Amino acid sequence: MQKIVTGLGIVFVFMFAACKKQAPISGHPYKPNGNIDSFISAMDVSSLSMVLRQGEIFKDEKGNPVTIFPFLKSKGINSLRFRVWVGNDPNYQSDSILKLVNLARKEGLLIWIDLHYSNTWADPGNQQIPKEWDQSNLKNLGADLKSYTERMLQTFNPDMIQLGNEIDGGFLWPKARISDTSAFYSLLRLVSKTTRDFNAQIPIMYHISNYQKADYFYNELDAHGVDYDMIGLSYYPKWHGYNTDSLFQTMDRLHANHGKRVIIAENSYPFTLSWADWTDNVMGWEGDLHPNYPASTNGQYEQVHHLIKGCRNRSFASGYAYWEGTWVAFDGPESKEGSLWENQACFDFAFKALPVLEAFKP
Repeated sequence: MQKIVTGLGIVFVFMFAACKKQAPISGHPYKPNGNIDSFISAMDVSSLSMVLRQGEIFKDEKGNPVTIFPFLKSKGINSLRFRVWVGNDPNYQSDSILKLVNLARKEGLLIWIDLHYSNTWADPGNQQIPKEWDQSNLKNLGADLKSYTERMLQTFNPDMIQLGNEIDGGFLWPKARISDTSAFYSLLRLVSKTTRDFNAQIPIMYHISNYQKADYFYNELDAHGVDYDMIGLSYYPKWHGYNTDSLFQTMDRLHANHGKRVIIAENSYPFTLSWADWTDNVMGWEGDLHPNYPASTNGQYEQVHHLIKGCRNRSFASGYAYWEGTWVAFDGPESKEGSLWENQACFDFAFKALPVLEAFKP
């Protein structure tokens, strides 16, 4: 597929090419939208480090080219989530993500940094210690963990920070599995204190993948003296079931028991079961779907609208984040290294905005 590199696309390509290394952000957390305690309407857009480098142009519903961050803001999104990997991955290393952060911040969007503490994906089945870190003993590993966390705080000075990604089973395996309570909780206390020492006003989130395990997980955080502000839960019908009443009841219970803000930190839904490249999609058959919501543009909208409405109806300030709404098939129709998420993006295969974006508006 011929790459579209005209108009606004040239601006993004130029900025990515010209800014080889971005200067770290300094000073107090930047709060362009005022009170961060208001509803968090968010999207993870980390893959833009690839998409914008390729020069793809996003479009509005009528097919007119748009600049992505102002456009998302116009739809009611006030926060953007960015994952960061340790090391030199060209897409998710800190330098690459900082270019996006700087562009987003100019548009007055809140910055949510998600530290994976790994060279690659961190999730319930994968929490590898970065190869650069000293694994000889827990003390040395903790020193590397603290130093890295300090550097990322200095680099991004985020409006909120997520320490670890989907850490149901612990992190930094095999040293800090959740079964090794002494190691796991001591390292969580370390990164929480590191954040507080940097700036006590930055909200700290701990995030797990399965809300059905949340009561136990956060009870244990409290029992082991871990300092944090926010509870983040993933919810995907494919893996976590269809009972959203149970999800919302869990959120209410967690807030009542722990006094923390509780948000849906990850969710998405397919608008089709088709594909736009040859990279295998994560969700691609009927069994991946919620029975109430077909894989259609309306089904995608209704699923997201239901969850956002439910979060807005909580008695406390909650929030919702869509995972990778901009991960379109950026590398051409025959790419095997393209997007595994293009049928769950918030833009169609021609990069036009989908109705789901209207669900973010208050």
